[in-house]
Amino acid sequence: MIRTRRALMRAAAALAGLALLAGCATIPRSGGVQGGTEIHADDNGFDTFDYIPSGPVDGMTKEQILRGFVRAALSPQDRYQTARSFLTPDFADQWKPEVSVTVDSGTGRLYHEVDDSTWQLSVYPDAFVDKDGDYREADSDSPIAQPYKFQKIGGQWRISNAPDGTIIDATSFGNVFSAHTLYFFDPSGDYLVPDQRWFPSGASTPTRVVKALLAGPSAWLKGAVTTAFPQGTDLGFDSVRVSGGTAQVALGSAANGADAGQLQRMKVQLQRSLADTASGLSVSISIDGVEKTIGSPQSPPIQDPKIDSRPLVLKGGAFGFLSGTSIVPLPALSGAVAALAGSAAVVSADHSAAAVLAGGRVHSVRGGGSAVVDDRPGLIAPSLDPSGFVWSVSATETGTVRATGSDGVAHAVATQWPDATAIRAFSVSRDGTRVAALLESGDKLRLVVAAVLRDDGVPERLGEPLELGSLGGARPASLAWVDELTVAVLTASADGETTIRSQVVGGQAHSLAGPGGGRTIVGGGGIPPYWVLTADGSLQAARGTGWQERAAEVSLVAGQLGTPR
Repeated sequence: MIRTRRALMRAAAALAGLALLAGCATIPRSGGVQGGTEIHADDNGFDTFDYIPSGPVDGMTKEQILRGFVRAALSPQDRYQTARSFLTPDFADQWKPEVSVTVDSGTGRLYHEVDDSTWQLSVYPDAFVDKDGDYREADSDSPIAQPYKFQKIGGQWRISNAPDGTIIDATSFGNVFSAHTLYFFDPSGDYLVPDQRWFPSGASTPTRVVKALLAGPSAWLKGAVTTAFPQGTDLGFDSVRVSGGTAQVALGSAANGADAGQLQRMKVQLQRSLADTASGLSVSISIDGVEKTIGSPQSPPIQDPKIDSRPLVLKGGAFGFLSGTSIVPLPALSGAVAALAGSAAVVSADHSAAAVLAGGRVHSVRGGGSAVVDDRPGLIAPSLDPSGFVWSVSATETGTVRATGSDGVAHAVATQWPDATAIRAFSVSRDGTRVAALLESGDKLRLVVAAVLRDDGVPERLGEPLELGSLGGARPASLAWVDELTVAVLTASADGETTIRSQVVGGQAHSLAGPGGGRTIVGGGGIPPYWVLTADGSLQAARGTGWQERAAEVSLVAGQLGTPR
Protein backbone atom coordinates (compact mmCIF):
# COMPACT_ATOMS: atom_id res chain seq x y z
CA MET A 1 0.00 0.00 0.00
CA ILE A 2 2.79 2.43 0.91
CA ARG A 3 4.72 1.87 -2.32
CA THR A 4 1.55 1.93 -4.47
CA ARG A 5 0.49 5.32 -3.14
CA ARG A 6 4.01 6.66 -3.50
CA ALA A 7 4.25 5.41 -7.08
CA LEU A 8 1.06 7.27 -8.00
CA MET A 9 2.29 10.41 -6.30
CA ARG A 10 5.66 10.21 -8.05
CA ALA A 11 3.90 10.04 -11.43
CA ALA A 12 1.88 13.12 -10.55
CA ALA A 13 5.03 14.79 -9.26
CA ALA A 14 6.75 14.24 -12.60
CA LEU A 15 4.01 16.23 -14.34
CA ALA A 16 4.12 18.87 -11.65
CA GLY A 17 7.89 19.09 -12.03
CA LEU A 18 7.53 19.78 -15.73
CA ALA A 19 5.03 22.52 -14.99
CA LEU A 20 7.40 24.01 -12.40
CA LEU A 21 10.29 24.07 -14.85
CA ALA A 22 8.08 25.53 -17.53
CA GLY A 23 7.21 28.38 -15.17
CA CYS A 24 10.81 29.15 -14.23
CA ALA A 25 11.81 30.82 -17.48
CA THR A 26 10.46 31.72 -20.87
CA ILE A 27 12.15 31.91 -24.27
CA PRO A 28 12.35 35.56 -25.45
CA ARG A 29 10.69 36.13 -28.81
CA SER A 30 11.88 39.66 -29.47
CA GLY A 31 14.84 41.94 -28.80
CA GLY A 32 18.46 41.98 -29.85
CA VAL A 33 21.05 39.27 -29.56
CA GLN A 34 22.64 39.29 -26.11
CA GLY A 35 26.15 38.08 -25.32
CA GLY A 36 26.38 35.16 -22.89
CA THR A 37 28.97 34.42 -20.26
CA GLU A 38 32.34 33.19 -21.39
CA ILE A 39 32.90 29.43 -21.23
CA HIS A 40 36.13 28.60 -19.41
CA ALA A 41 38.16 25.44 -19.71
CA ASP A 42 38.12 25.22 -15.93
CA ASP A 43 34.34 24.97 -15.67
CA ASN A 44 34.83 21.26 -14.95
CA GLY A 45 32.36 19.94 -17.50
CA PHE A 46 29.77 19.13 -14.83
CA ASP A 47 26.23 18.75 -16.10
CA THR A 48 24.19 20.62 -13.51
CA PHE A 49 20.55 21.39 -13.05
CA ASP A 50 20.25 25.10 -12.28
CA TYR A 51 16.88 25.93 -10.79
CA ILE A 52 16.73 29.69 -10.25
CA PRO A 53 13.96 30.39 -7.75
CA SER A 54 12.19 33.68 -7.12
CA GLY A 55 12.48 35.57 -3.86
CA PRO A 56 9.63 37.19 -1.93
CA VAL A 57 7.68 40.16 -3.28
CA ASP A 58 5.77 42.76 -1.32
CA GLY A 59 2.29 41.88 -0.18
CA MET A 60 2.75 38.13 0.01
CA THR A 61 0.54 36.29 2.50
CA LYS A 62 1.99 33.93 5.09
CA GLU A 63 0.97 30.94 2.96
CA GLN A 64 2.60 32.44 -0.14
CA ILE A 65 5.79 33.11 1.82
CA LEU A 66 5.83 29.52 3.10
CA ARG A 67 5.22 28.03 -0.34
CA GLY A 68 7.85 30.31 -1.87
CA PHE A 69 10.36 29.34 0.82
CA VAL A 70 9.86 25.61 0.19
CA ARG A 71 10.27 26.13 -3.59
CA ALA A 72 13.35 28.31 -3.14
CA ALA A 73 14.99 25.68 -0.95
CA LEU A 74 15.32 23.50 -4.08
CA SER A 75 18.35 25.63 -4.96
CA PRO A 76 21.48 25.23 -2.80
CA GLN A 77 23.29 27.98 -4.72
CA ASP A 78 25.08 30.61 -2.60
CA ARG A 79 24.26 28.74 0.60
CA TYR A 80 20.52 28.74 -0.16
CA GLN A 81 20.58 32.54 -0.38
CA THR A 82 17.19 32.85 -2.10
CA ALA A 83 15.49 30.60 0.45
CA ARG A 84 17.04 32.65 3.26
CA SER A 85 15.44 35.79 1.81
CA PHE A 86 12.07 34.43 2.98
CA LEU A 87 13.35 34.40 6.57
CA THR A 88 13.71 37.19 9.11
CA PRO A 89 17.23 38.67 9.25
CA ASP A 90 17.84 37.20 12.72
CA PHE A 91 16.71 33.70 11.72
CA ALA A 92 18.28 33.67 8.24
CA ASP A 93 21.74 32.90 9.65
CA GLN A 94 20.39 30.35 12.14
CA TRP A 95 18.56 28.11 9.67
CA LYS A 96 20.61 25.01 8.74
CA PRO A 97 19.40 23.61 5.39
CA GLU A 98 22.22 21.04 5.12
CA VAL A 99 21.07 19.09 8.17
CA SER A 100 18.62 16.91 6.24
CA VAL A 101 16.48 16.51 3.15
CA THR A 102 12.96 15.11 3.25
CA VAL A 103 11.99 13.64 -0.14
CA ASP A 104 8.29 13.41 -0.89
CA SER A 105 6.06 13.09 -3.95
CA GLY A 106 5.26 16.80 -3.94
CA THR A 107 1.53 16.19 -4.42
CA GLY A 108 0.36 15.24 -0.93
CA ARG A 109 1.48 18.35 0.91
CA LEU A 110 -1.02 20.03 3.24
CA TYR A 111 -0.59 23.68 4.27
CA HIS A 112 -2.60 24.56 7.37
CA GLU A 113 -2.93 27.75 9.44
CA VAL A 114 -2.56 26.96 13.16
CA ASP A 115 -2.95 30.50 14.53
CA ASP A 116 -2.18 34.11 13.59
CA SER A 117 1.58 33.57 13.68
CA THR A 118 1.96 29.85 12.87
CA TRP A 119 1.45 27.68 9.80
CA GLN A 120 1.97 23.95 9.55
CA LEU A 121 3.14 21.93 6.55
CA SER A 122 2.45 18.18 6.48
CA VAL A 123 4.30 15.95 4.01
CA TYR A 124 4.28 12.21 3.30
CA PRO A 125 7.98 11.25 3.19
CA ASP A 126 9.38 8.85 0.62
CA ALA A 127 12.98 9.09 1.86
CA PHE A 128 15.43 11.10 3.92
CA VAL A 129 19.01 12.28 3.30
CA ASP A 130 21.05 13.27 6.35
CA LYS A 131 23.86 15.80 6.69
CA ASP A 132 26.45 13.21 5.63
CA GLY A 133 24.58 12.36 2.42
CA ASP A 134 23.20 9.02 3.66
CA TYR A 135 19.93 8.13 1.92
CA ARG A 136 17.23 6.16 3.72
CA GLU A 137 13.81 5.19 2.41
CA ALA A 138 10.92 6.00 4.75
CA ASP A 139 9.43 2.99 6.49
CA SER A 140 6.15 4.63 7.45
CA ASP A 141 3.24 6.02 5.48
CA SER A 142 2.39 8.54 8.20
CA PRO A 143 2.77 12.26 7.44
CA ILE A 144 5.35 14.50 9.10
CA ALA A 145 4.01 17.83 10.40
CA GLN A 146 6.41 20.78 10.49
CA PRO A 147 5.56 24.15 12.14
CA TYR A 148 6.63 27.56 10.79
CA LYS A 149 6.49 30.81 12.78
CA PHE A 150 5.92 34.20 11.12
CA GLN A 151 6.82 37.79 11.92
CA LYS A 152 6.33 41.08 10.07
CA ILE A 153 9.52 42.88 9.06
CA GLY A 154 9.03 46.31 7.50
CA GLY A 155 5.38 45.50 6.95
CA GLN A 156 6.14 42.20 5.12
CA TRP A 157 5.67 38.68 6.41
CA ARG A 158 8.81 36.63 6.93
CA ILE A 159 9.45 33.23 8.56
CA SER A 160 10.96 33.71 12.04
CA ASN A 161 11.35 30.02 12.90
CA ALA A 162 11.40 26.85 10.78
CA PRO A 163 12.70 23.28 11.02
CA ASP A 164 16.27 22.78 9.84
CA GLY A 165 16.64 20.92 6.55
CA THR A 166 14.76 21.12 3.28
CA ILE A 167 11.78 19.44 1.62
CA ILE A 168 12.09 18.38 -2.00
CA ASP A 169 9.84 16.41 -4.33
CA ALA A 170 11.14 13.18 -5.81
CA THR A 171 11.31 14.52 -9.36
CA SER A 172 13.36 17.57 -8.41
CA PHE A 173 15.52 15.47 -6.07
CA GLY A 174 16.81 13.45 -9.02
CA ASN A 175 17.76 16.69 -10.77
CA VAL A 176 19.24 18.59 -7.84
CA PHE A 177 21.00 15.68 -6.07
CA SER A 178 23.16 12.88 -7.44
CA ALA A 179 24.54 9.65 -5.98
CA HIS A 180 28.27 9.30 -5.40
CA THR A 181 30.08 6.24 -4.11
CA LEU A 182 32.87 6.76 -1.61
CA TYR A 183 35.41 3.97 -1.28
CA PHE A 184 37.16 2.58 1.78
CA PHE A 185 39.23 -0.58 2.29
CA ASP A 186 38.37 -3.89 3.90
CA PRO A 187 40.71 -4.70 6.84
CA SER A 188 43.03 -6.74 4.60
CA GLY A 189 43.38 -3.92 2.07
CA ASP A 190 42.51 -6.33 -0.74
CA TYR A 191 39.06 -4.92 -1.49
CA LEU A 192 37.49 -1.51 -1.97
CA VAL A 193 34.22 -1.19 -0.08
CA PRO A 194 31.51 1.17 -1.39
CA ASP A 195 29.62 3.72 0.69
CA GLN A 196 26.98 5.50 -1.40
CA ARG A 197 26.06 9.11 -0.56
CA TRP A 198 23.90 11.83 -2.11
CA PHE A 199 25.09 15.41 -2.67
CA PRO A 200 23.75 18.48 -4.49
CA SER A 201 24.98 18.41 -8.09
CA GLY A 202 27.30 21.14 -9.33
CA ALA A 203 30.85 22.39 -9.45
CA SER A 204 31.16 21.98 -5.66
CA THR A 205 30.42 18.24 -5.83
CA PRO A 206 34.11 17.11 -5.86
CA THR A 207 34.71 19.17 -2.73
CA ARG A 208 31.71 17.59 -0.99
CA VAL A 209 32.88 14.11 -2.01
CA VAL A 210 36.42 14.63 -0.71
CA LYS A 211 35.26 16.18 2.56
CA ALA A 212 32.91 13.24 3.14
CA LEU A 213 35.69 10.76 2.31
CA LEU A 214 38.07 12.41 4.78
CA ALA A 215 35.34 12.39 7.46
CA GLY A 216 35.16 8.59 7.25
CA PRO A 217 32.55 5.93 6.49
CA SER A 218 28.85 5.98 7.33
CA ALA A 219 28.08 5.13 10.94
CA TRP A 220 26.80 1.63 10.18
CA LEU A 221 30.08 0.71 8.39
CA LYS A 222 32.49 1.91 11.08
CA GLY A 223 34.70 -0.84 12.40
CA ALA A 224 34.33 -2.95 9.26
CA VAL A 225 36.31 -0.75 6.86
CA THR A 226 39.52 1.28 7.01
CA THR A 227 40.89 4.38 5.34
CA ALA A 228 44.41 5.24 4.19
CA PHE A 229 44.13 8.85 5.32
CA PRO A 230 45.91 9.62 8.63
CA GLN A 231 43.61 10.62 11.45
CA GLY A 232 42.72 14.31 11.35
CA THR A 233 43.43 14.73 7.64
CA ASP A 234 41.45 17.62 6.17
CA LEU A 235 41.58 19.90 3.16
CA GLY A 236 44.31 22.49 3.27
CA PHE A 237 42.06 24.71 1.17
CA ASP A 238 38.30 24.72 1.45
CA SER A 239 37.69 23.41 -2.06
CA VAL A 240 38.89 20.85 -4.58
CA ARG A 241 39.81 22.56 -7.83
CA VAL A 242 39.24 20.67 -11.08
CA SER A 243 41.32 21.89 -14.00
CA GLY A 244 42.29 20.22 -17.25
CA GLY A 245 40.66 16.94 -16.22
CA THR A 246 42.58 16.77 -12.92
CA ALA A 247 41.14 17.14 -9.44
CA GLN A 248 43.71 19.00 -7.35
CA VAL A 249 43.34 17.84 -3.75
CA ALA A 250 45.27 19.98 -1.26
CA LEU A 251 45.57 18.24 2.10
CA GLY A 252 46.57 19.71 5.44
CA SER A 253 49.61 18.91 7.58
CA ALA A 254 47.99 15.87 9.26
CA ALA A 255 48.67 13.91 6.06
CA ASN A 256 52.45 14.46 6.30
CA GLY A 257 52.91 11.22 8.21
CA ALA A 258 51.78 9.05 5.28
CA ASP A 259 54.44 6.80 3.76
CA ALA A 260 54.70 5.94 0.05
CA GLY A 261 52.36 2.95 0.23
CA GLN A 262 49.82 4.93 2.22
CA LEU A 263 49.94 7.76 -0.31
CA GLN A 264 49.22 5.25 -3.08
CA ARG A 265 46.17 3.97 -1.20
CA MET A 266 45.02 7.54 -0.48
CA LYS A 267 45.18 8.30 -4.19
CA VAL A 268 43.24 5.12 -5.01
CA GLN A 269 40.47 6.16 -2.62
CA LEU A 270 40.30 9.63 -4.11
CA GLN A 271 40.35 8.45 -7.73
CA ARG A 272 37.64 5.84 -7.23
CA SER A 273 35.47 8.14 -5.09
CA LEU A 274 35.69 11.03 -7.58
CA ALA A 275 35.32 8.84 -10.67
CA ASP A 276 31.62 9.58 -11.22
CA THR A 277 31.91 13.37 -10.77
CA ALA A 278 33.50 13.79 -14.21
CA SER A 279 34.54 11.41 -16.97
CA GLY A 280 38.24 10.49 -17.08
CA LEU A 281 39.11 12.56 -14.02
CA SER A 282 42.61 12.11 -12.60
CA VAL A 283 43.82 13.18 -9.15
CA SER A 284 46.84 15.08 -7.88
CA ILE A 285 47.62 15.36 -4.16
CA SER A 286 49.54 18.10 -2.40
CA ILE A 287 50.31 18.30 1.31
CA ASP A 288 51.08 21.67 2.89
CA GLY A 289 51.35 23.10 -0.62
CA VAL A 290 53.86 20.53 -1.87
CA GLU A 291 52.64 18.33 -4.72
CA LYS A 292 53.40 14.65 -4.23
CA THR A 293 54.65 12.26 -6.90
CA ILE A 294 52.63 9.11 -6.30
CA GLY A 295 52.84 5.88 -8.25
CA SER A 296 50.30 3.09 -8.56
CA PRO A 297 50.15 0.14 -6.14
CA GLN A 298 51.66 -3.10 -7.41
CA SER A 299 48.53 -5.03 -6.43
CA PRO A 300 45.52 -2.77 -6.95
CA PRO A 301 42.59 -3.50 -4.64
CA ILE A 302 39.57 -5.27 -6.10
CA GLN A 303 36.55 -3.08 -6.72
CA ASP A 304 33.14 -4.75 -7.19
CA PRO A 305 34.36 -8.35 -7.71
CA LYS A 306 33.17 -9.69 -11.04
CA ILE A 307 31.64 -13.12 -11.41
CA ASP A 308 31.34 -15.48 -14.35
CA SER A 309 28.29 -14.67 -16.46
CA ARG A 310 27.61 -18.38 -16.92
CA PRO A 311 25.30 -19.90 -14.31
CA LEU A 312 26.95 -22.35 -11.92
CA VAL A 313 24.55 -25.28 -11.64
CA LEU A 314 23.96 -28.85 -10.55
CA LYS A 315 22.24 -30.61 -13.44
CA GLY A 316 21.96 -34.28 -14.26
CA GLY A 317 24.33 -35.17 -11.43
CA ALA A 318 27.09 -32.85 -12.73
CA PHE A 319 28.19 -29.56 -11.14
CA GLY A 320 29.84 -26.74 -13.07
CA PHE A 321 29.30 -23.80 -15.38
CA LEU A 322 26.46 -24.18 -17.85
CA SER A 323 27.91 -23.44 -21.28
CA GLY A 324 25.41 -24.08 -24.04
CA THR A 325 24.09 -27.51 -23.16
CA SER A 326 27.35 -28.68 -21.53
CA ILE A 327 28.54 -28.55 -17.93
CA VAL A 328 32.10 -27.22 -17.54
CA PRO A 329 33.40 -28.66 -14.23
CA LEU A 330 35.50 -26.96 -11.55
CA PRO A 331 38.44 -29.36 -11.09
CA ALA A 332 38.82 -28.85 -7.33
CA LEU A 333 35.13 -28.85 -6.45
CA SER A 334 32.71 -30.39 -8.90
CA GLY A 335 32.93 -34.01 -7.80
CA ALA A 336 32.49 -33.29 -4.09
CA VAL A 337 29.69 -30.76 -4.60
CA ALA A 338 27.81 -33.05 -6.98
CA ALA A 339 28.11 -35.96 -4.54
CA LEU A 340 26.33 -33.93 -1.84
CA ALA A 341 23.29 -33.33 -4.11
CA GLY A 342 22.55 -30.16 -2.13
CA SER A 343 19.84 -27.53 -2.37
CA ALA A 344 22.01 -24.38 -2.00
CA ALA A 345 25.68 -23.54 -2.52
CA VAL A 346 28.20 -20.73 -2.95
CA VAL A 347 31.70 -20.98 -4.43
CA SER A 348 34.86 -18.98 -3.64
CA ALA A 349 36.43 -16.61 -6.19
CA ASP A 350 39.37 -18.96 -6.86
CA HIS A 351 37.05 -22.00 -7.17
CA SER A 352 38.91 -23.84 -4.40
CA ALA A 353 36.17 -23.86 -1.75
CA ALA A 354 32.40 -24.05 -1.45
CA ALA A 355 29.70 -23.98 1.19
CA VAL A 356 26.80 -26.35 0.54
CA LEU A 357 23.45 -27.01 2.23
CA ALA A 358 22.61 -30.69 1.82
CA GLY A 359 20.44 -33.01 3.87
CA GLY A 360 19.63 -30.17 6.27
CA ARG A 361 23.33 -29.74 7.16
CA VAL A 362 25.97 -27.21 6.04
CA HIS A 363 29.10 -28.68 4.48
CA SER A 364 32.50 -27.13 3.78
CA VAL A 365 33.99 -28.40 0.52
CA ARG A 366 37.75 -28.10 -0.01
CA GLY A 367 40.51 -30.15 -1.63
CA GLY A 368 38.13 -32.58 -3.28
CA GLY A 369 36.40 -33.57 -0.03
CA SER A 370 33.66 -32.26 2.25
CA ALA A 371 33.02 -31.97 5.97
CA VAL A 372 29.93 -31.12 7.98
CA VAL A 373 30.43 -27.80 9.79
CA ASP A 374 26.91 -27.26 11.15
CA ASP A 375 24.07 -29.68 11.83
CA ARG A 376 21.73 -27.47 13.88
CA PRO A 377 18.03 -27.67 13.03
CA GLY A 378 16.47 -25.10 10.72
CA LEU A 379 19.58 -24.24 8.71
CA ILE A 380 19.08 -21.95 5.69
CA ALA A 381 21.28 -21.40 2.61
CA PRO A 382 24.90 -20.86 3.76
CA SER A 383 27.33 -18.15 2.74
CA LEU A 384 31.08 -17.86 2.23
CA ASP A 385 33.53 -14.96 2.58
CA PRO A 386 36.90 -14.19 0.91
CA SER A 387 38.77 -15.26 4.06
CA GLY A 388 37.40 -18.79 3.69
CA PHE A 389 34.84 -18.68 6.50
CA VAL A 390 31.68 -20.72 5.93
CA TRP A 391 28.71 -18.84 7.38
CA SER A 392 25.80 -20.97 8.58
CA VAL A 393 22.53 -19.68 9.97
CA SER A 394 19.74 -21.39 11.89
CA ALA A 395 16.47 -19.66 11.11
CA THR A 396 15.31 -19.52 14.72
CA GLU A 397 18.61 -18.72 16.47
CA THR A 398 18.55 -15.00 15.78
CA GLY A 399 21.08 -13.98 18.46
CA THR A 400 24.10 -15.51 16.75
CA VAL A 401 25.23 -16.91 13.44
CA ARG A 402 28.19 -19.24 12.93
CA ALA A 403 31.39 -18.71 10.92
CA THR A 404 33.64 -21.75 10.47
CA GLY A 405 37.20 -21.20 9.28
CA SER A 406 39.20 -23.31 6.89
CA ASP A 407 40.79 -24.90 9.98
CA GLY A 408 37.39 -26.28 10.98
CA VAL A 409 37.06 -24.07 14.06
CA ALA A 410 33.56 -22.61 14.46
CA HIS A 411 33.07 -19.09 15.81
CA ALA A 412 29.84 -17.67 17.19
CA VAL A 413 29.14 -14.28 15.58
CA ALA A 414 26.83 -12.11 17.66
CA THR A 415 24.01 -10.25 15.92
CA GLN A 416 22.19 -7.09 16.97
CA TRP A 417 18.66 -8.01 15.90
CA PRO A 418 16.70 -8.06 19.17
CA ASP A 419 13.33 -7.66 17.45
CA ALA A 420 13.87 -10.51 14.97
CA THR A 421 11.88 -13.70 15.51
CA ALA A 422 13.46 -15.56 12.56
CA ILE A 423 16.19 -15.22 9.93
CA ARG A 424 14.81 -16.27 6.56
CA ALA A 425 17.75 -15.49 4.23
CA PHE A 426 21.35 -14.41 4.74
CA SER A 427 24.28 -13.54 2.48
CA VAL A 428 27.78 -12.10 2.94
CA SER A 429 28.94 -9.50 0.40
CA ARG A 430 31.70 -10.54 -2.00
CA ASP A 431 34.21 -8.30 -0.21
CA GLY A 432 33.37 -9.90 3.15
CA THR A 433 32.61 -6.64 4.97
CA ARG A 434 28.80 -6.70 5.02
CA VAL A 435 25.89 -9.09 5.35
CA ALA A 436 22.34 -8.79 4.04
CA ALA A 437 19.50 -10.58 5.79
CA LEU A 438 15.76 -11.06 5.61
CA LEU A 439 14.37 -10.93 9.14
CA GLU A 440 10.93 -11.76 10.40
CA SER A 441 9.60 -9.54 13.16
CA GLY A 442 6.15 -10.78 14.05
CA ASP A 443 4.15 -10.78 10.82
CA LYS A 444 6.50 -8.42 8.96
CA LEU A 445 9.51 -9.12 6.77
CA ARG A 446 12.46 -6.71 6.96
CA LEU A 447 15.51 -6.32 4.74
CA VAL A 448 18.63 -5.23 6.62
CA VAL A 449 22.37 -4.97 6.05
CA ALA A 450 25.03 -4.94 8.75
CA ALA A 451 28.80 -4.59 8.93
CA VAL A 452 31.03 -7.58 9.73
CA LEU A 453 33.28 -6.70 12.67
CA ARG A 454 36.38 -8.88 12.93
CA ASP A 455 39.13 -9.50 15.47
CA ASP A 456 42.41 -10.30 13.70
CA GLY A 457 40.42 -11.43 10.66
CA VAL A 458 37.99 -13.64 12.57
CA PRO A 459 34.31 -12.57 12.42
CA GLU A 460 33.30 -11.56 15.93
CA ARG A 461 29.98 -9.71 15.66
CA LEU A 462 27.69 -7.86 13.31
CA GLY A 463 27.20 -4.12 13.64
CA GLU A 464 23.95 -2.25 14.18
CA PRO A 465 21.63 -3.12 11.28
CA LEU A 466 20.80 -0.63 8.58
CA GLU A 467 17.12 -0.98 7.73
CA LEU A 468 16.49 -1.11 3.98
CA GLY A 469 12.73 -1.32 4.20
CA SER A 470 9.81 -3.52 5.10
CA LEU A 471 8.44 -6.10 2.69
CA GLY A 472 5.18 -6.38 4.64
CA GLY A 473 3.70 -9.86 4.80
CA ALA A 474 5.50 -11.26 1.74
CA ARG A 475 6.82 -14.81 1.96
CA PRO A 476 10.64 -14.88 1.84
CA ALA A 477 12.35 -17.11 -0.69
CA SER A 478 15.95 -16.02 -1.27
CA LEU A 479 18.35 -13.08 -1.49
CA ALA A 480 21.68 -12.40 -3.20
CA TRP A 481 24.25 -9.67 -3.73
CA VAL A 482 23.98 -8.61 -7.37
CA ASP A 483 26.94 -6.23 -7.26
CA GLU A 484 28.89 -4.23 -4.68
CA LEU A 485 25.88 -2.10 -3.72
CA THR A 486 22.76 -3.98 -4.83
CA VAL A 487 20.86 -6.73 -3.03
CA ALA A 488 18.14 -8.67 -4.87
CA VAL A 489 15.34 -10.17 -2.78
CA LEU A 490 13.00 -12.88 -4.07
CA THR A 491 9.64 -13.13 -2.31
CA ALA A 492 6.52 -15.15 -3.07
CA SER A 493 2.80 -14.84 -2.56
CA ALA A 494 0.47 -17.59 -1.38
CA ASP A 495 -0.45 -18.46 -4.99
CA GLY A 496 3.19 -18.87 -6.10
CA GLU A 497 3.60 -15.51 -7.82
CA THR A 498 7.01 -13.98 -7.11
CA THR A 499 8.46 -10.48 -6.85
CA ILE A 500 12.08 -9.38 -7.10
CA ARG A 501 13.10 -6.24 -5.21
CA SER A 502 16.45 -4.76 -6.21
CA GLN A 503 17.66 -2.58 -3.35
CA VAL A 504 20.67 -0.29 -3.59
CA VAL A 505 22.36 0.04 -0.20
CA GLY A 506 22.26 3.78 0.38
CA GLY A 507 19.87 4.29 -2.51
CA GLN A 508 16.52 3.42 -3.99
CA ALA A 509 14.60 0.19 -4.53
CA HIS A 510 12.89 -1.11 -7.65
CA SER A 511 10.57 -4.11 -7.99
CA LEU A 512 9.47 -6.35 -10.85
CA ALA A 513 7.44 -9.51 -11.22
CA GLY A 514 9.50 -12.68 -11.00
CA PRO A 515 8.91 -16.08 -12.60
CA GLY A 516 6.18 -18.27 -11.15
CA GLY A 517 7.40 -20.67 -8.49
CA GLY A 518 10.73 -18.90 -8.02
CA ARG A 519 12.79 -20.51 -5.24
CA THR A 520 16.44 -19.31 -5.42
CA ILE A 521 18.05 -16.12 -6.71
CA VAL A 522 21.80 -15.64 -7.36
CA GLY A 523 23.84 -12.91 -9.01
CA GLY A 524 24.15 -13.17 -12.78
CA GLY A 525 27.38 -11.31 -13.50
CA GLY A 526 25.90 -8.50 -15.59
CA ILE A 527 23.42 -9.58 -18.25
CA PRO A 528 21.27 -10.97 -16.82
CA PRO A 529 21.82 -9.34 -13.42
CA TYR A 530 20.53 -12.46 -11.67
CA TRP A 531 19.36 -16.02 -12.24
CA VAL A 532 16.21 -17.46 -10.67
CA LEU A 533 15.67 -21.19 -10.15
CA THR A 534 12.06 -22.31 -9.82
CA ALA A 535 10.68 -25.11 -7.68
CA ASP A 536 10.27 -27.34 -10.75
CA GLY A 537 13.94 -26.97 -11.80
CA SER A 538 13.60 -24.27 -14.46
CA LEU A 539 16.52 -21.80 -14.54
CA GLN A 540 15.14 -18.44 -15.64
CA ALA A 541 16.56 -15.07 -16.71
CA ALA A 542 14.75 -11.77 -17.21
CA ARG A 543 14.37 -10.94 -20.90
CA GLY A 544 12.62 -7.76 -21.96
CA THR A 545 9.37 -7.57 -20.06
CA GLY A 546 9.24 -11.28 -19.21
CA TRP A 547 11.25 -14.34 -18.24
CA GLN A 548 13.00 -16.90 -20.43
CA GLU A 549 14.08 -20.41 -19.50
CA ARG A 550 17.83 -20.98 -19.79
CA ALA A 551 17.78 -24.64 -18.76
CA ALA A 552 15.41 -27.27 -17.37
CA GLU A 553 15.91 -30.01 -14.79
CA VAL A 554 18.38 -27.94 -12.76
CA SER A 555 18.75 -29.11 -9.15
CA LEU A 556 20.77 -26.18 -7.79
CA VAL A 557 22.12 -22.81 -8.89
CA ALA A 558 25.14 -21.62 -6.88
CA GLY A 559 26.32 -18.17 -5.89
CA GLN A 560 29.82 -16.95 -6.78
CA LEU A 561 32.23 -14.69 -4.86
CA GLY A 562 34.21 -13.73 -7.97
CA THR A 563 36.51 -15.12 -10.64
CA PRO A 564 40.12 -16.39 -10.35
CA ARG A 565 42.69 -13.56 -10.58
